[in-house]
Amino acid sequence: MYLRNEWMTSCWLLFMISLSFLPNSITQKVKSGDSLNIPCHRNSPDFNTCMIKVLHDVRPILKKGVPKMRIQTLEPMFVPQILVKQGSGPVSIDSTFTDQKIHGMTNYMINGIKIDLDNFKMEVDFYLPWLYIEGGYSIKGQILVLPISGSGDSWSNYTTVTGKAVLTGHSESRNGEEYWGIDDLKFSINVKKATIHMNNLFNGNKQLGDAMNNFMSQNFDAVFQELKPVIDEAIAIILKDIIKKLFAKFPVKALFPI
Repeated sequence: MYLRNEWMTSCWLLFMISLSFLPNSITQKVKSGDSLNIPCHRNSPDFNTCMIKVLHDVRPILKKGVPKMRIQTLEPMFVPQILVKQGSGPVSIDSTFTDQKIHGMTNYMINGIKIDLDNFKMEVDFYLPWLYIEGGYSIKGQILVLPISGSGDSWSNYTTVTGKAVLTGHSESRNGEEYWGIDDLKFSINVKKATIHMNNLFNGNKQLGDAMNNFMSQNFDAVFQELKPVIDEAIAIILKDIIKKLFAKFPVKALFPI
């Protein structure tokens, strides 16, 4: 699976920039001119709890976006294009999803966060009660035992979305400052239930289209498990690249003040 990198970059930059707009919490300017003064001190006993609160506090800002920074709203989140290519196994499809609007992203909850600065490791567990996605699609291939083909509009509803990201790295020294060098990022996402609907399947054959939509919804877990490694890897690769650039820009003391 491939997601347009511009979208992922905007999402991550929006999150980091939104930290700088938190009232009574982010006020100091770093020397480079970028605002980044996170109010959670690494030596505090409630450091991880504080980071969770920060992530929750930025939700209203993520919902609105930052127009003057040309950063889009996350409610809904707009994704220009998603390509899914799965060449073998029970699910073998070649599909393109365009102009996707993703609703519900800012309803996230951070269930847990662990930041181990001694070993440069971070773990984040998150939860989304629901996601609703709508947009255009084209697809051809096979899902489990059935062939599938079509193009048109589609919508899907996902409930109880959970996931975990694990970031590992090492210390790097540049110009007398310590930076977090990135080694690896593992990402895993799970969805408890989904309803999927694609209009105009099989050249508009309603009977076949309804049967396929019902089949995909009823067998979503099996379909998802086949695609999950591809989805996890694609998201991990993109996030790793973005976080690597971010951590290369800001020293550890700016991201995680003492």
